[in-house]
Amino acid sequence: MRPIIPVRALRVSARPVLSTSSRAFCKREFSSAINRAPSRLLRFAALAAGAGIAGGLTLAMQDQLSAEAAPRLPSSPDLSNVKLELIEDSSAPMRERMAAFVKLLQKEIVDALQKEEQDGSNAVYTDKNGKSVDAAEGRKPASFIVEAWKREQGGEGISCVIQDGVVFEKGGVNVSVVHGQLPPSAIRQMSADHGELIERVGYVTEGPNAQVDSLPFFATGISLVIHPKNPFAPTSHLNYRYFELGHPEKLRDGSPNPRYNPNEPAAWWFGGGSDLTPMYLYEEDAEHFHKTVKAAADSQDKAFYPAWKKWCDSYFWITHRDENRGVGGVFFDDVSLPSWSKARSYIPLQDGSKHSTSELVSSLQHDKDSLFSTMQALGHSYVPSYVPLVHKRKNEPYNEDNVEWQRLRRGRYAEFNLVYDRGTKFGLMTPGARMESILMSLPLHARWEYMEPSSGTGREHSVAAAGRREEAVRTTPADELKAREIIQSVLEKPREWA
Repeated sequence: MRPIIPVRALRVSARPVLSTSSRAFCKREFSSAINRAPSRLLRFAALAAGAGIAGGLTLAMQDQLSAEAAPRLPSSPDLSNVKLELIEDSSAPMRERMAAFVKLLQKEIVDALQKEEQDGSNAVYTDKNGKSVDAAEGRKPASFIVEAWKREQGGEGISCVIQDGVVFEKGGVNVSVVHGQLPPSAIRQMSADHGELIERVGYVTEGPNAQVDSLPFFATGISLVIHPKNPFAPTSHLNYRYFELGHPEKLRDGSPNPRYNPNEPAAWWFGGGSDLTPMYLYEEDAEHFHKTVKAAADSQDKAFYPAWKKWCDSYFWITHRDENRGVGGVFFDDVSLPSWSKARSYIPLQDGSKHSTSELVSSLQHDKDSLFSTMQALGHSYVPSYVPLVHKRKNEPYNEDNVEWQRLRRGRYAEFNLVYDRGTKFGLMTPGARMESILMSLPLHARWEYMEPSSGTGREHSVAAAGRREEAVRTTPADELKAREIIQSVLEKPREWA
């Protein structure tokens, strides 16, 4: 067992906040940009960018910059217009605080992943004929594409996508801050996913007695999926979000709504989680991921991890395959205060059980601010939980058999996201949804193989299936088949890791 190679430690406290004030953070980032500039002219450009006037560089200055062959900095989200002080401001609306936090977290994650990509990989790939070559195929490290976008119906977002890299085959770290009107189809889908939502909101939304045609909504969150190039490096997923449903200004018949209050949502909740999907099982990697996430959850409430780990195993179950998507993590939704509570209180928890015989509750009392702190603790745990695993596995030698299995497993990943995932289904039903961002989670390469003997219908009792199994034994090394059986057994029977 090789030791986990640590990355920059991220402090998780019982009530995590920015380790410095936002002004100090921005000053540090600004000073760093200046100090990295290799010449007086480049330092002037950095100063200009910091003051928001970089666009005024003259052609002569641009020629000089080219002449000095300035290194191209990795792409990274720009925080210069983000009011980071809102994160710590308990008097500010939660929608503004969460929007600022997810943008900060996006930059933190993109910068860590970009560094791992820039450091490269020296993995060796061996083909079926036994020829070994540089797995990077002479390519240079890729950079994230950072694209800011606007939603016509209301809102904005930042998509950061990397693909065809030497470490990451494809990955995306997306942030969205959107608002508008939720149509009946989306309300119906949301009601199916969020128990008692209609009761909480208090409006009849369908049928001849419908009181409203739509409901105002606000949603902000960060969503990522990372698919490394090396088959021994695991895929990861993260999503943390905040949602509000509001009171419409007018009712369906055109009369004023007596409940209308733009500053008081009809319902609000947090949701999210992070999980790990290895193609090959390294028990120490799964343990490291879970223990890191558990420590973050425990810092807020020791009841969170057990419930949310169980829900993660349930949520990512691929029913038609009778297996899990990966080795889990945490997943939760509908995290809010009880409808009767106006202050701190114990909150109900869910673990994904459809017919639970006991009611789960938090071990501590919470309010909206402490639940937001939980989002921060879990969000900041992603880099130390995942990036060391990529660092550890990205240089492992691999062969064509490993790539085939990786693509088969990624086919399962695509199946879950397109058939079951709540976020994908909700996004596809939301007017003005950005398809590129919604489908960002799909891998660059995937494979579906008829009667695959380790995980597919090749395990069935039939003449054809027996023939496929015999063929696999003849053509695939025994240790490869054994490794596939090991990860498959864990996917079919989820385990405890922390």
